[in-house]
Amino acid sequence: MLVIAGAAALGSTLIVPLGWGDRVRVPAAPEFALLWLIGGVAAIGAAWQAKFHRFTALVLLGVVGLMMCLSFAWFSAPDLALTQLAVEVVTTVLFLLGLRWMPRRVAQDEPRMSGRALWRRGRDFVLALLIGSGLAALSYAMLTRKAPQSISPFFVDRALPEGGGSNVVNVMLVDFRGFDTLGEITVLGIVGLTVYALLRRFRPPRETIGRPPQQQAVPDDRQSDLLERPDSSGAAAGYLLVPAVLVQMVLPVAGVFALYLFMRGHNEPGGGFVAGLVMAIAFIAQYMVGGTRWVEARMHLQPPRWIAAGLLLTLATGAGALAFGHPFLTSHTAHVTLPGIGLVALPTAALFDLGVFAVVLGSSLLLLTALAHQSLRARRKPAPGATGEGGN
Repeated sequence: MLVIAGAAALGSTLIVPLGWGDRVRVPAAPEFALLWLIGGVAAIGAAWQAKFHRFTALVLLGVVGLMMCLSFAWFSAPDLALTQLAVEVVTTVLFLLGLRWMPRRVAQDEPRMSGRALWRRGRDFVLALLIGSGLAALSYAMLTRKAPQSISPFFVDRALPEGGGSNVVNVMLVDFRGFDTLGEITVLGIVGLTVYALLRRFRPPRETIGRPPQQQAVPDDRQSDLLERPDSSGAAAGYLLVPAVLVQMVLPVAGVFALYLFMRGHNEPGGGFVAGLVMAIAFIAQYMVGGTRWVEARMHLQPPRWIAAGLLLTLATGAGALAFGHPFLTSHTAHVTLPGIGLVALPTAALFDLGVFAVVLGSSLLLLTALAHQSLRARRKPAPGATGEGGN
């Protein structure tokens, strides 16, 4: 497969010779070079540590994600930077929850590699260098060329008069490309429900059922008391006392911040997608420090209902256009004058964006809480008369 792909790439250069374009280059900046140097070192370190030091690799991956966020901000893409930052946080939590239930490895000396294993590793290393260098050269060749038939001017010119917003990125997602976004959030909702259904049959390996070292500092009688009483104040009395109090205080602040991002998304960096991720992060933080039982005894989040409500709202927004004789998902912007504020644009795309917010929040919560629920199954008491592994 690699040989065919390489032959196709080399064959195309015989028709159109590969060369650099004459597009004006971005001035080199030592700060940006240092940024990517740190990201590259972190990426190589993550690949090196991934086999035997998972947590270290995850931290280094977080550094790579942060460098990507800063790169987006450097090139004046604050929407992408905000979304990337929120996605990085959610992904890191997802990895942490998943690694919690990975089987533990027995520490042993790695056997001496044979000549065949060394040759295979050397071959893969050379292939990685060739493929990476080829894609880097191809990307540079394309980015240095001008785009004479770009569609960017179309969206820039029509975002405000036809979409009712000055944030071109958000207007594209919820207005001009609303049908694509509807398909994307539908897939996101399906993925969340599918993962939830699969994890309902999952049981953690026996060797991972024990409590982590941090929780072993709590006496067994106290720990069992916190787990058996759903209405207990475990989050405020357990071994995570200070973080639990702080996270509870942060929840309303995160809600206000998510509302701020949502309301400004049509004209400034923000929108329903990043607002949904911010709220999902705030809720999952409650699970991490308070425990599943404690949170669900006080909050009835119902993530599947959020997914259903969001999809129904987006469909209703599109069907509303049909009722007035317009194509599906055609948006309309009403301009009203409010006392003390002035002229305000009220686009119907904001309702569509609200549906995106609900689907993103519900899907993210469903994915993360499905993994969080494994802690309850791992400590489930065996049924009377049950023997062997059937009690876990």
